[in-house]
Amino acid sequence: MKKVITVVLITILILMGCNDHGYGGLLNRSQVEKLYDDADLIELEDGTVYINGPEWIEEQKLTKGDKIGIVEEGMATKLPEGAIIYESKESQPILIVEYQGETKRYLLASGE
Repeated sequence: MKKVITVVLITILILMGCNDHGYGGLLNRSQVEKLYDDADLIELEDGTVYINGPEWIEEQKLTKGDKIGIVEEGMATKLPEGAIIYESKESQPILIVEYQGETKRYLLASGE
């Protein structure tokens, strides 16, 4: 039994060391704000964060999918309240946002 506990503890310590200080996998709002001082982001109700900025997403041919929400107070750093959020039909980690005749794209925030 002691060997099993020792192996489990060692495994946990190794995995914690590989985590790169919390910047692996999906990033939360505070992580994105630490990485990018002037982040243009949206945080959905479920806590997932999307960021605007990667140039390659602007070059993609994407069409709006289902409407998934409307920007509410405190939900985004640079979008106005009332902006409409859509899924992209072609690429799930990209959102398309429309407001005041403009369109912006947001990519799911993830670490390495």
